[in-house]
Amino acid sequence: MSTALVVAHEIFGPDKHIQRMAEAVRHPEWTVSTPNFLPGNEVFPLEQEERAYRRFTGELGVVAMAEALAEHAAGLRTDHHRVLCLGFSVGATAAWLAAAAFDSIVCVYGSRIRDYTGHRPRCPCLLVFAEQEPGSTPGEVVGGLAGPTVAVELYEARHGFCNEDSPHHHAVHSASVVRSARRFFHSG
Repeated sequence: MSTALVVAHEIFGPDKHIQRMAEAVRHPEWTVSTPNFLPGNEVFPLEQEERAYRRFTGELGVVAMAEALAEHAAGLRTDHHRVLCLGFSVGATAAWLAAAAFDSIVCVYGSRIRDYTGHRPRCPCLLVFAEQEPGSTPGEVVGGLAGPTVAVELYEARHGFCNEDSPHHHAVHSASVVRSARRFFHSG
């Protein structure tokens, strides 16, 4: 039995960024999946952010994505003794909500986690936030999230800093997140 890593996408679907991050974090012996939870398996380019947002919020939503993510993880349990999740943005918030289905989760700029601070994952969780989030002040939220199973890292960056296709990309911070995620997943 082996380890499976599920990479949960942003509103854009499993685009090149998600594929790159899956490869950057994976261990050679792991099974990696980047499922598409968007209706019709659509993938949006960054230039269509507003359209992707409308599609995500109008036809899926974070709670439904969390349910689909947990179902996907359950399907992996038959062949894997460890199931991990790396989520970005809405995928990070979905991972936070679906944490019971995983052995460890890393949530990268899941700013909507602020809406679910009462939820406490039992599995080890690493939360990675950008200091500059639209409509949110992560610095005010992180203190209430850290705890026995939850570690928090806050970067002086903007939402999307791990995505090399984003105008907010920060190569040094992105590399640091990859190292942190690897360490976190490999320690469990």
